[in-house]
Amino acid sequence: MTISWMVLIALTLIIFYHHIIYTGLMVVWGRKSPNALPDNDSDTDIATLDTDHESGEQPTVAILIPAHNEAEFIEAKLANLMMLDYPPEKLSVWVCCDGCSDNTADIVAEWQTKYAKAGIRLECMDEPDNKGKVIRINQLLTEVKGQVDLIAMSDVSALLSIDALTQAASSFRDQHIGALTCNYLLAEAPDGEQQYWQWQNAIRQTESQIGNVMGGNGAFYIVRAELLSPLPEDTINDDFIQTMLVIKQGYQVQFNHYINSVELSPSTDQDTYQRRQRIGAGNLQQLIRCRFVFRSSHQGARWLFTSGKAMRTVMPFILVGYLLLSTILAFQGSAIAQTLLALQLVGYSAAALPLLGISNKLTNKLHYFIGGYAASLLGMTRYLMGHFRTGWRHQPPVSDYQAQSTLFMKRASDVVLAGIGLIITLPVWPVIALLIKLDSPGPVFYRQMRVGKISDQQVELFEVIKFRSMSNNAESASGATWAQQNDPRVTRIGHFLRVTRLDELPQFINVLKGDMALIGPRPERPQFCGKLQNALPFYLERTAGLKPGITGLAQVSQGYDSSLEDVKSKIGFDHAYALALSSPLQWLKMDLFIIFKTIYIMVSKRGQ
Repeated sequence: MTISWMVLIALTLIIFYHHIIYTGLMVVWGRKSPNALPDNDSDTDIATLDTDHESGEQPTVAILIPAHNEAEFIEAKLANLMMLDYPPEKLSVWVCCDGCSDNTADIVAEWQTKYAKAGIRLECMDEPDNKGKVIRINQLLTEVKGQVDLIAMSDVSALLSIDALTQAASSFRDQHIGALTCNYLLAEAPDGEQQYWQWQNAIRQTESQIGNVMGGNGAFYIVRAELLSPLPEDTINDDFIQTMLVIKQGYQVQFNHYINSVELSPSTDQDTYQRRQRIGAGNLQQLIRCRFVFRSSHQGARWLFTSGKAMRTVMPFILVGYLLLSTILAFQGSAIAQTLLALQLVGYSAAALPLLGISNKLTNKLHYFIGGYAASLLGMTRYLMGHFRTGWRHQPPVSDYQAQSTLFMKRASDVVLAGIGLIITLPVWPVIALLIKLDSPGPVFYRQMRVGKISDQQVELFEVIKFRSMSNNAESASGATWAQQNDPRVTRIGHFLRVTRLDELPQFINVLKGDMALIGPRPERPQFCGKLQNALPFYLERTAGLKPGITGLAQVSQGYDSSLEDVKSKIGFDHAYALALSSPLQWLKMDLFIIFKTIYIMVSKRGQ
């Protein structure tokens, strides 16, 4: 048996184990065996709360709520918390407005009077800058630690069952329990997401019975105050890390299915895709930071973590490797590999049907699960490339106008088409290089600094690579200047390269490196960008969340920029292209049009 087949068999067993054996067992067990209420007479051999539970006195609880522009849900949240069945003098609610630009803080201030009449303490910290969820949680922890027995975290958009705190206090009478999580329910969600969370609740139920739930949920989790500590500011999945640290300290994280949290905020496909990218990046981060679990067998935590979260994190990489390996073996003539490849292609094709508007209950669920892996893979890749270093900020990215499924397919097509283009055109590169050297002295390639994608945190700069079409050091005396008709700086071979667009071929390398896209706005020089932004409104927004392209709608619609009017005209084309990215179908139509138009320009020598 070859190494390739041994690897394929091993990957098959891992995929089958994680999805069928482990997940199936955990879901079935969790659904059939609901937990009982905690035993109030549990031994207390680790620690005790400051309050006397045996006498019926309840522990003090602080609920911490970081908020960013939550005016839509904050009032319902505050009304929900005020109605909880819990002694008011034992409860306090702390809201931190993280750079809110709406009236969230004003609404909280209005409710402070109502809370005071109910005997509940309500505090609001209105911070002017948006610094992120983890920083605000750390800030709130500093305020409340030492004042209360239990600290709960809860999202603004999640409502809690009325007996949530009473149930929690009852559970914490077991002194082995350090943290508690609950059922997560969705008021409105697609079939796939509903199914996913039904399974997750059942899995957490089973994990709790075995020993420990692997991570909390931001909708609601509650921890002994002395076990909480500030997290690194770049933490992505704070709810998971915080509860895993409870396990590290020797306590249990348990699931109480009598407590429900209901998510009110409906998620669009784009919201879900962005959230799952963030979760994917967080899963990779927590796999690294929670490696202490592998050194401990505490209450089965090592097996649960490895079979669940760890395998789910690496599964996108496994599935990609499985597809590539089975493809290679299928082309070698193996009938088994051909069958496996066919099954994968059918599954992935069915999962992609909703993107084209073809959907039913089965394909919608398949799309959710496969799409989740795709989003997770993209999120982890972005994390490895240095994204998410500022943790999670509850803010839409600058590229929010773009469908995330479109961006994923766009990048995939960039890599495939640039790779094919590079392979096909590579034989003519030596010929072009020779002609350039014979025509004029100087290097074959021309490198120039250009402005790339603009994100929330930075403006990317990169070196564009082209075949040299001008005389060497053409701008040494004049500096950066506009191109012009019959430009004397352009060489004879350079003129041919420009009208056929062959001078752009080396940019396939930029695309593969991730500096550029195949199609997008023209990359501009930094020297011009500042002047153009001052002269033309919304100029820089043309590459907001979008990589510049080798070709694009503006490039095929008019030639090189030779004046401010040319640039002004191109801005409209660039923004029109960006609008097409809001829909996968519109993007596909637009890109096909631009590709065919580019080929026509090259063949007819209509370039400049």
